[in-house]
Amino acid sequence: MANPFKTALGGSQAPQRGQRNFAPALLQHLQNFQGDPMQQLQEKINSSGVSQEQVNQLYSAAEKIAQRMMGMFPRR
Repeated sequence: MANPFKTALGGSQAPQRGQRNFAPALLQHLQNFQGDPMQQLQEKINSSGVSQEQVNQLYSAAEKIAQRMMGMFPRR
């Protein structure tokens, strides 16, 4: 099964070096997403064999990334 994030961000066509603006591809992926994201996440966690500690570390890293991304948007 293909990685949906890699597919949404250009797959193997994505440049390997240099900066890339992922925002348009990410927004399109989010707009086309169907289903309950928390349920799908839990299913992936349950099927992958990762520990709860690993899940917590990933969640913490994702929160930091989201905070940094929000800091880039202009305030109204």
